Amino acid sequence: MTTNESRFSFIAFIMSSKPILYGTYSSPTVNGVLMILKALNVDFEFREVRPLKKENQTEDFLKKNPTATIPTLETEDHKFIGDSHAIAVYIAERYGKDDSLYPKDPYKRAKVHQLQHFCNSILFTSCVKAAYAPVFARQTNTIPEEIYKRIEEAFRMLERFLEQNRWVACERLTIADFNCITSVASLYSLRPFTEKTHPRLYDWFQRMMAMPIVVETLSSDAMTASKRFLQKQLSHL
Repeated sequence: MTTNESRFSFIAFIMSSKPILYGTYSSPTVNGVLMILKALNVDFEFREVRPLKKENQTEDFLKKNPTATIPTLETEDHKFIGDSHAIAVYIAERYGKDDSLYPKDPYKRAKVHQLQHFCNSILFTSCVKAAYAPVFARQTNTIPEEIYKRIEEAFRMLERFLEQNRWVACERLTIADFNCITSVASLYSLRPFTEKTHPRLYDWFQRMMAMPIVVETLSSDAMTASKRFLQKQLSHL
């Protein structure tokens, strides 16, 4: 890097006064954070990082997030947070004008955390990532029956959660709903559910998918391209 380039980078670093989200628009975990940023009207910058091109494995990115995962958030004071759920909590705490998306009540907050962990471990890791990662890596064009069983069980779990509340964690919309909808929407094409089979999940899904923030995020060009790729790869489905 030349002296002028170094000076320019330093000036840009100093002048940046808004958070920066690193990720790709086709990632469910990134999209969950995007929805929360939009819901809270946060002015932020988005920088594309594509894991399939190993852009998350560079020395510079690993300094930002040693786990090499997306999304990664750079705060206004140039500190870094990895993990979508940790980022969601930070955004709600930092920019929320009230506690509507992230309740202060200890029990309700614990339930939000429970559903955040459920989303990460069950919906995303065990279902979405297990089903789609090998397909995007062009390692296979089939999804094992075991994955379908996991998806069905995950939907049954969500149905039971929604027996307790109208939203996934409590009686009102929270950050957990935004994180869950991105994974559920990704899985819906593999295992559609109906009002008859999963009445509470179906009702929640319809309400979430009617939100302009959700529609806008899930219908981006990147998401549309990803869906086309999957349809082509999994054309036998």
